[in-house]
Amino acid sequence: MRNNHLSLRSGNPALSAKTFAGSYGTFDEVMTIDGTVNRTLISLFILLTAGFITFVFEILAFAIIGMLIGLALLIATMFKPQWAPRTVPLYALFQGAALGGISFMFNQMYDGIVTQAIVLTVGIFFSLLAAYKSGLIRVTENFKLG
Repeated sequence: MRNNHLSLRSGNPALSAKTFAGSYGTFDEVMTIDGTVNRTLISLFILLTAGFITFVFEILAFAIIGMLIGLALLIATMFKPQWAPRTVPLYALFQGAALGGISFMFNQMYDGIVTQAIVLTVGIFFSLLAAYKSGLIRVTENFKLG
């Protein structure tokens, strides 16, 4: 069953009707909650690792490079969604480097703000993933449209 109504709710080109028309594989390759949560966790781990390395070793050039390459990967993934299994980990890597550099600069201006922001953001993210995976958050039609 195709969800044509999803594409009518957004002007975003990444959410067009073509996006949901089997571009991610055959009907045998279904998307599961476990698979989604696992891939999200892997992407978060890659992002945090790259950000940590850039932050600790103060490599600000990685931030600029990460922003530019991350933008290119974002655009490539929007136009070729079938590339997502390869581009998403790379995107997480380069955006992590960019965030690490930005975090370093803000930490120089406001000591301790980065640690607070990361702990709160990652804590909420893990809590919501756990609630989603355990079934506390139910996926309804309105939830999908949101």
